[in-house]
Amino acid sequence: MNATGPAQRPATYVALGKRRYRVAHVADPALDGLSDLALCGETIVVLRRQVPELVLLHPDGGLTGETAELAQFACGHGLRSLGDGRLAATDMDGHKIALLDDTLRETARLHCDERPGLGRPFNHPCDCTVGPDGRLYVADGYGNSAVHIFGPDLAHIRSFGQPGRGPGEFSTPHSILIDGRNRLCVADRENNRVQRFDTNGTWLDEITGLHKPMALALTPDGLLLVSDQTPRLSAYDAAGRLVGRCRTFSTYGHGLAVTGNGTIAIAEMSPDRVTLLIPDGA
Repeated sequence: MNATGPAQRPATYVALGKRRYRVAHVADPALDGLSDLALCGETIVVLRRQVPELVLLHPDGGLTGETAELAQFACGHGLRSLGDGRLAATDMDGHKIALLDDTLRETARLHCDERPGLGRPFNHPCDCTVGPDGRLYVADGYGNSAVHIFGPDLAHIRSFGQPGRGPGEFSTPHSILIDGRNRLCVADRENNRVQRFDTNGTWLDEITGLHKPMALALTPDGLLLVSDQTPRLSAYDAAGRLVGRCRTFSTYGHGLAVTGNGTIAIAEMSPDRVTLLIPDGA
């Protein structure tokens, strides 16, 4: 310590493609046990693996003081925005997905009556996303190696995938989203790749060169962001070309979301905290 007090660390920056980002960490006991995060309007909603399951943050990362509980949740894993303020919260060990409105109230549920099964919905699911026609896609990733498709009426349409390393096969489908070209992107974690499909589940291609990809998100300009266990964050253009890469700062970047101004929010584990990558000048 010097005579004027503790030395202040300098601002830290990373780069992804043509953009530079300032790094800000949000650490608080209220974030212990976090697993994922998503945007509800301009609010960052953090999903934790303990009660209360949901913790709300301001866009700058400050805690709002508001929390919410998810009924009968055993172990929250994934949280994703479905648009119009709606969220899908995935209960990994409760084998279900809760659909939430913009007040974080549960409005519907995809479930298996607590009867998990191999090859059918559900068996320790990881994540859920929505397609342009309102269909829901669930990455059923720990007990199963499958993606399940449900209609807007929540009726099961079909499932695809099986254990393996080939095209359309999975080993822990961990995160899922629809990209700007209506391709279904699946982080196939233990196969070290992101597989891409059409919205009916037909295999298109894959992105490799990753080490156990964890989470997926899209930037406002359409780049696909992938966190992995290196730990690092990679950005890919629509063709799947790597255009930027930086490291993440905890052991695992387990969840990703992007705000309207392009700030990248990372749910980091070990230590548990939210890290914000704020575009230079924002």
